[in-house]
Amino acid sequence: MDMPLLTPARKGELSIFLSAVLWSLFPVVTILTFTRITPLFSAAIGTLLAAVFFASILSARKRWHELALRDAWWDMVCTSFFIGVLFYGLMFTGLRFTTAGNGAILGQMEVFFSFLILGLFLKHEPISLRHALGGALMVLGAMIILLPKASGFHGGDFFVMGATVFSPIGNTYAQKARRRVSTETIMFFRSVFSGLFLLLLAAILEPFPSRAALTVSLGFLLLNGIVLMGLCKILWIEGIHRIPITKAISLESIMPFFTLIVAYAVLGERVTPFQISGLLPIIAGIFLLTKKQYQGAP
Repeated sequence: MDMPLLTPARKGELSIFLSAVLWSLFPVVTILTFTRITPLFSAAIGTLLAAVFFASILSARKRWHELALRDAWWDMVCTSFFIGVLFYGLMFTGLRFTTAGNGAILGQMEVFFSFLILGLFLKHEPISLRHALGGALMVLGAMIILLPKASGFHGGDFFVMGATVFSPIGNTYAQKARRRVSTETIMFFRSVFSGLFLLLLAAILEPFPSRAALTVSLGFLLLNGIVLMGLCKILWIEGIHRIPITKAISLESIMPFFTLIVAYAVLGERVTPFQISGLLPIIAGIFLLTKKQYQGAP
């Protein structure tokens, strides 16, 4: 019997890969935005622009009624709380008091906590030895790439590590919500929820950006909000709807590779031998995570 060209699992893997490629632009775009707007205001404005993007999709597809489905409310509130509030709140606060290199390295702890929390503690997803080894290799590759840019240990590092604990929990609720409502409904709800939270946090901690700063940064803010926090997150939720979260987060570890290319092209950052050597375990990890199990029966 002929096998389909794209199984649901393959579609999920493809969605995660495309999400990783798009999300690799985020550090560069954000750095360019930070020249005019402070981090939390940049995050808040981008998230609220994403809410407008998802609102337009809900209108086009006539799915506003999904917001009235009470069975999905709890899961949407939980994913918004764990990711939109705790993850983004701790992550942006941490990045305020640490280096970009440390933040990127410690962000890879999301893979570790995903396997630990979802696999061992919650028993939410079965973890095979092959998948565990693949995830470990991808984290190793990312560490090799990013480690030379790290410098010392900063107070904000504790916030960044704390943030990575909550992401896999939030993703489990996103998976559950996706069984009841569409991705755009989940992301509209989460974008409004987290955008308003980040805006409140920014108003407390940072000075308000001027109209001139907003005008100059509008292009980058739109790119962050519509493409990266919009389209990219649709791909992510569609991906984890089809494959395990632990596998998706491990596959996303290839993101630093694309970030290096964009950073070199746009910011002129030099690629080091450490970064090139880090690609080898990443490629090996992808192979282990995506290789199909042998099946004796058709």
